[in-house]
Amino acid sequence: MGQRTIYSSDFKVKAVMESFQKDTTIEAVKNRYAIRGAILHRWRNEFKEKVTGIFEDKRSPAARARAQGYEPGESPDDLKKIIGELTIQNEILKKAQKLLS
Repeated sequence: MGQRTIYSSDFKVKAVMESFQKDTTIEAVKNRYAIRGAILHRWRNEFKEKVTGIFEDKRSPAARARAQGYEPGESPDDLKKIIGELTIQNEILKKAQKLLS
């Protein structure tokens, strides 16, 4: 059984980025880097799945809301949280009222 090759992340990035170029084919990238097509496809899929995380907003929810122009406690996330808490309190009061009636 052959020895398993371990590729560096730089190598993987170069191969994947080249495979996304319009003027090249996956076949050409496979040959240039001497890798199997299945490996390149796996790297491309992993890249596509994880690349969106690079541009996600990494600020706290409060800072994100302020940046969007909401006052503290007025952002949609804050309001959803308040509605959830009030709904739970309402259900508790309804149950307590039934017990007292």
